[in-house]
Amino acid sequence: MAAIRKACAGPQPLNEMEALTRSYARYSRSAGGLGSVLGGVLCLASYFTGALLPSTSAVSGALVAMPFVWLATKQWLAHSYYQRFGRVEEQETRTDRWTHRFCVAVSLAVALGITVFGLIGLGNLPAGALAGLTGYLALLWLLPLAAWRWMRSATDFIVGVFLICQAALACVGQAYPMIGVSPDASWHLTLTALMFPVVAVFMIAAGIRDHRRFQSLRQRLEELRRA
Repeated sequence: MAAIRKACAGPQPLNEMEALTRSYARYSRSAGGLGSVLGGVLCLASYFTGALLPSTSAVSGALVAMPFVWLATKQWLAHSYYQRFGRVEEQETRTDRWTHRFCVAVSLAVALGITVFGLIGLGNLPAGALAGLTGYLALLWLLPLAAWRWMRSATDFIVGVFLICQAALACVGQAYPMIGVSPDASWHLTLTALMFPVVAVFMIAAGIRDHRRFQSLRQRLEELRRA
C-alpha cells in the first residue's frame, strides 16, 4: 500500500489516485488475469483429456496435478506479479461475502455426503481399491479448503470444482463424460459436464481482458512513480 501511495504522490487529482487504487486492488480478489487464463486452459485440458484419452497412470497423474498447478500459480501471480507495487486488498461486498460462504457450504456438504456414502460402501470395495478411494476422498476434502482460501469468484469456484472433482475421479479410474463420446452416461450428467468448458472459455476471455487492463494500470503507475 505504501508503494502505491508513493507512486501516486504528486499533483494528480485525488479521484485519479482513488481510481488507480481501486483498480489495483481488484487483482487481489476479483480480477484473475493470467491466473484465470491458466485456470480456463487447464479446465479445457482436463475436460478433453479425461473424456478422450484412456485412463492410464500418466493421464491420471496429469489430471490430479492440474488443480495444484493452477492454485499455486494463481496465488503466485496474485502476490508477486499483480501486486508488485505492494499489497492492497479489495473490499469485499456483502453479496461477494455471502456468495463465497454459500460456495464453501455447498462444497463442504458435497464432501461430507460423498464421504459418508463412501464409508458405508467400504466393505463392498474390491481388493486394491482402497488406495484410490482414499485419494478420491482426500481431494474432495481439499475442495472446501480451496474454496475458502483461494476461490474468491464464481468462475474460480466453478473451474476449481471441476478440476478437483476430475482429479478425484482420476484416482478411481473415472472421468466426467463428454457428449457424443460417452453414450452410456446419463444425459443430465453430460449436460452438467458441458457447463465447465463453457465457463472455462468465459474465464479465459475475462482473464485476458483483466491482464490487458493491468498492463495499462502498471504503465500509469510507473509513469507517476517516475514523475
